[in-house]
Amino acid sequence: MKKIITIASAGAIAVVIGLIVFLQTPATEPVLEKTESKYVEVNLLLKQKLVEHQIKMSSPIKLSEPDDVEKYCSFFTSEEKQQLVQYCTSTELKDQNDVFLGNIHMVGTKDEPKIVLALIQTDNSTSQLDSVKSVFAIVSDNVVCDCWAQQKPGGLDSIGQWVDGLYQFHQGNVKPHSKSNPVFLDGKSIQLEITTNEAGYLWQFFIYS
Repeated sequence: MKKIITIASAGAIAVVIGLIVFLQTPATEPVLEKTESKYVEVNLLLKQKLVEHQIKMSSPIKLSEPDDVEKYCSFFTSEEKQQLVQYCTSTELKDQNDVFLGNIHMVGTKDEPKIVLALIQTDNSTSQLDSVKSVFAIVSDNVVCDCWAQQKPGGLDSIGQWVDGLYQFHQGNVKPHSKSNPVFLDGKSIQLEITTNEAGYLWQFFIYS
């Protein structure tokens, strides 16, 4: 079984709905459609890179039926924007002790993902921040480009610096949700958000094509 963190918002994608337990699809899967190859390629690459940092990533759940997309991949309250989500994959992340960390969602057309969402649930301490930084850096390096250190988007030396800065800001924020200004890297928009919830903090990292 897999846990899928689902979220929704009116454009920025911010409010936590909760955790949904979703049964994994049977081991025997249909023949892969050619148009799905980009999702397969990116998910496989992320899985290979994450394991180098002792983070396990499951095989992706693939959702393309309208009812399934509506139920598990409703990331926009705007009907116009939600209609752009025709295909969705979701993977589960666990640390080296098999403790659930979060998910990586990819949504878009069947041809290619248009939005990549990495969601990490942490406790109230800073003990899991290294996992947050590792996941977000790996997603950025392999979905956008391995060029953050050279380009320094937003004047930030690293994603780790960005995570630390938003965490410090959030500690002084009276609201349960904080988000960064978007930064732009290799033609893509990237945003970082954090939401306080009952378990601690939900970290949200978005890449928009």
